[in-house]
Amino acid sequence: MRGIIMLLPVLLWTFICAIFGILVRVFYRADRTVLITGHYCWSPVVLWLLGVKVKITGKENLPLVPSIYVANHTSQLDIPIVSASIPRGLFFVAKQELSKVPILGQYMHIMGMIFVDRGNREKAIQSMEIAAKKVKKGKNLVTFPEGTRSTDNALLPFKKGSFVIAQKGQIPLVPIAIKGAGIALPKGSFIAHSSTVEVKILPAILPNEHIHLGITEFAQLAQEKIKMAFNDK
Repeated sequence: MRGIIMLLPVLLWTFICAIFGILVRVFYRADRTVLITGHYCWSPVVLWLLGVKVKITGKENLPLVPSIYVANHTSQLDIPIVSASIPRGLFFVAKQELSKVPILGQYMHIMGMIFVDRGNREKAIQSMEIAAKKVKKGKNLVTFPEGTRSTDNALLPFKKGSFVIAQKGQIPLVPIAIKGAGIALPKGSFIAHSSTVEVKILPAILPNEHIHLGITEFAQLAQEKIKMAFNDK
């Protein structure tokens, strides 16, 4: 019950921001609307409501060109954490089920978020092809290549979709290391704990500098950089 009560204002604020975003979209491009609603409005308030602070390092590594941001995934808070950390209009790859949530689903559709049917490989591939086109048109994409949240902070194997897009399109790939989100809001829990989450934005990996790597090795390179960031003092 405590967890549900704690999340009620978060859910209410999420729906308010979704409605606000739908209205703002009439006047602004999708990337500008997502920046306003996601980075400046929704995510900082969500984190404040839950008592979560974010310590960000590596902002100097943010590319000036459209990029693919890949982050580890341990908590439902990872989305607002990334959104609050990166001053860009970010487009997320989300599971298909979210498209059916009233208001939120409409907002995500209107903004052009990418939905993936994880139970259908062919449709998942089609979704990633759509994502590639969006990045080439100037949108910044965020993915969590583990595909699901880990429970012990150990990185799960990275799925290859993001890395195929980056290599084929010669798009910068920016690893994001998130530390402490699983403590702030553990997987399977509705109770958030006041804490500080560390976010490290790592230097972009440029595909043309790693043309000798296959997709598996390219994904492992990003995974290793995130893993090493956890060990930095």
